[in-house]
Amino acid sequence: MGTDDWSIHVLGAKSNVEADAEIKHGGKQSLRISATEPSDTALGQEVMLRPGHCYRLRGWVRTRGLDPKGAPVHGTFQIQTPGGAGVIANGLNHKGDTDWTEVVTEFEAPPGGRTRISVFFVGFGKGTGTAWFDDLKLEEVDTGKEPIRITREILPGKISPLQYGQFIEYLCDLVSGMWAEKLYDGSFEGLSPYKFVYLKETDFKEKPWHPCGATNRAEYALDRDKPVSGEVAQRISVKVGTPCTVGIAQDGIAVEKGKACEFSIYLRQKGIDGPVNVRLLREEKELASCTFEPGSDWKKFRARLAPAETETNATLSITFGGPGTLWLDNASLMPEDNVGGWRKDVVQAVKALKPGVIRFGGSALDDASLGEFEWKDTIGDPDKRKPFRAWGGLQPTGPGLEEIVQFCKLVDAEPLICVRFSKRKAGDAAEQVLYFNGAADTPMGKLRMKNGHAAPYKIKYWQVGNERAGAEYEANLAAICKAMKEADPSITLLSSYPTEGVLKQAGDQLRYVCPHQYDCANLAACERELDATRELIRKHAPGKSIKVAVTEWNTTAGDAGPTRAKLWSLENALACSRYQNLLHRQADLVDIANRSNLTNSFCSGIIQTDNHRLYKTPTYYAQQLYATHAGNRVLKIESKVPVRVAPDVSATLSEDGKTVTLFAVNATLDDIVRPVDISAFGEKGQELTVWTLADRKKAGEPDVTNGFGEPERVGVVESKFKAEGGRIEYRFPALSVVVMEWGVK
Repeated sequence: MGTDDWSIHVLGAKSNVEADAEIKHGGKQSLRISATEPSDTALGQEVMLRPGHCYRLRGWVRTRGLDPKGAPVHGTFQIQTPGGAGVIANGLNHKGDTDWTEVVTEFEAPPGGRTRISVFFVGFGKGTGTAWFDDLKLEEVDTGKEPIRITREILPGKISPLQYGQFIEYLCDLVSGMWAEKLYDGSFEGLSPYKFVYLKETDFKEKPWHPCGATNRAEYALDRDKPVSGEVAQRISVKVGTPCTVGIAQDGIAVEKGKACEFSIYLRQKGIDGPVNVRLLREEKELASCTFEPGSDWKKFRARLAPAETETNATLSITFGGPGTLWLDNASLMPEDNVGGWRKDVVQAVKALKPGVIRFGGSALDDASLGEFEWKDTIGDPDKRKPFRAWGGLQPTGPGLEEIVQFCKLVDAEPLICVRFSKRKAGDAAEQVLYFNGAADTPMGKLRMKNGHAAPYKIKYWQVGNERAGAEYEANLAAICKAMKEADPSITLLSSYPTEGVLKQAGDQLRYVCPHQYDCANLAACERELDATRELIRKHAPGKSIKVAVTEWNTTAGDAGPTRAKLWSLENALACSRYQNLLHRQADLVDIANRSNLTNSFCSGIIQTDNHRLYKTPTYYAQQLYATHAGNRVLKIESKVPVRVAPDVSATLSEDGKTVTLFAVNATLDDIVRPVDISAFGEKGQELTVWTLADRKKAGEPDVTNGFGEPERVGVVESKFKAEGGRIEYRFPALSVVVMEWGVK
C-alpha cells in the first residue's frame, strides 16, 4: 500500500509515514506509520459511491507497541463524510502488539455519494508506537442475494408507544395554526415579524388590522389607559364636524356557508350617537352582520354570525358613525364547531396520528431572546391574559398552557410538560405541578378550580428546562426535582441534556435524560450518541433505572432559508422512518421520542394549515404507519449485511403475540429486490398485508412533497398477497417505506 492519492493529516508530534517493503501482507509493500512522541496521524482519500448503497471495506492492520493513550480511534480504518466532517462507520481498533488482522467494515454510502476513506494510526487524541496497513479493498455489496430473515427471537426491551411522540412549542404560527380563532391580534397589541424565514417573499404572514371608512377624518391610536388586557387597546376618534363612517377591518378570513361563528369584543365609547356595526364582507357583499350599542364602560359583546356564503378571503369590519371615540379590545371570531378552542380538522388529524405523547417546550420557554413565555400569564380568563411574543411573533392568548394540556387529552396523548429553568427557583416548578396535579383544596388546586377545571389533570411526565446544560443547571437540578416530587410523588421526571453532572447530582430523582437529535439522517452518529448515553448512565448512575427520552429530533433544527424545504419532503419521511427503526433497535434504552414539529413551522410541521384547510406532509403518513402498526416487542433479524442498509429494516411482534410487522425503508433511487424469509412463522400460505408510502407519480425525486393542490401525492397504498412459501422475493420500490404485516402461526 502506497500513499499516492492519499492526503496526510498530522496533529501533535511529527510521525513517520512511509512504505515498508519488508513487512507486508500482500503485494510489494505496506504502509507504515510510527511515532516516538504523541501524534495524531491519519490518511484520507475521497471516493464517489452510489448513495444509499451498501459497501464493504476490507483492509489489514498490524501493530507493535501502539499506545493510543486514551484516544478513541487507533490502528484501524474509518468511513467518513466528505472532508471528515462526520463518521459513517468505524473498524475495530488495534493497539499493543498484534499480528496481521483483517478489518472488515460494512457501511451505507451517504447522500450525494462522496465518501472519505480514512486510515488511522491514532485519531482524536495522540499516541505512540507503530502500525502497518495493507491490502485495502472497497467493494459494493450485492444485497439482492442476502435474505432478510425475521426470527422468533425477541430482543431486550419493549417498544413504548411514546416513541411516536410529537412536539408543540410557541414558534411562529405553530400553535395559532392549530387554534380555531379566525382573527389575528385580537388584543390589538400589534403584529411583529418572526425571527425566522423560509422564503421571505412568500412566507406566511398574519393579516393585520387596518383602518377603514373615512380614514381621513379619524385618528387611530393604541391607548395605554385601562386596556382590558395586555398593554394597549385600540382607540378610534372622530372630531365634531362632518358626519362620517369610520372603523377598523381585517382581511383574509375564511368562512363557510351555514357554519356559524361567535364574534365577541370588548367596547366602550364616548360621544357616539348610534350603534357599532360589525360586518362580514366580500368586496362589499355582506355575508353576515350584527350591531352593538356600547356605553362609557368596558363591556363584552357577543353575537352569532352565520355566513350566507362560503369565502376564503372575507373581511371583518367594525365601524361607527362619527363624531365620537370608540375603544376596542379582545376581538374574537371563533367557529362554533371548534373542539375546546382547537380546529376540528387539526384535532381529527392528530388523533388519527396516534401520538403516544406530546411534549410542550421549546426555545421560547428558556431563551429570553426568543420568547416572553410565563405559564401563569396563559391560564385563567383568556380575556385577562397577557399577550406575549415568541420567535418575534405575537402569540394568540386563547391557547395557553392549560389548553395545550387539554388538546393532548383530546387526541389521547400523554402531555409532557417542560418547566422553565432560567431565572426560576425550585418552588416555581413545584407550583406549576400543583396547579395541574394538586388536589382542589390546595391553593394552586383552588386556582385551577376557579379557572374552570376542578379535577386534577394528573400529568405524569415533567421535564426540567429546555436545552439546559452546565454547572448552574447541574447544581440546581436536584433541588428542583425534589420540590416537584414533593408536590406530586407520582410524577416522572426528565432532565435536559444528559451529562455526568446531571446523573451524579440528580440521578436519584430522574427517570429519563434527554438528548436532542437534529441530525437523524446521520443514523450512525445518532446511534453512537445513544450508545454513549447508555454508557454514561451505566458509569455515573449504576443500578438506577434511568432511560433516554429524545425530546426533540428531526433531520435539522435551525436551518433557515430555501434549504428548509427538505423538512416537508419525501426524503424527510424516509430519514424519519429510518430513525424510527433505530429507536426500535434501541427500545431497551429509549422510551420517549418527540419529532419536531407538529404543525407549520416553516416546513418542519407534519401538518400544514392555512385559514380553512390542511394537508399532511409525507412524514405525517410515515409517522402514522409506525404508530398504528408497530408491535411492542422487537424481533431479531438475521442478515449478512447491516439491517440499516438496502433497505433499512425493523421487525416487531404485537403485544398479543399474533402479528408480525416488518418495516423496510428504501431511501435509494433504485428498486431493491431482497429475499424476505418468514419461514419461522410458517412455510407457506401466509396472508400478508402491505402498506407502501411512496410518490404516486413515481418521479424518482426525493424532494417531492404534498401541498394544498396535491394533498396526497405522497401517500399510502394498501395491498395484499399470499406467500407461496416461507421465502419471498420482494421488490422494495425506490424512495419508499414498506410496512408488511402477517399473522403468527
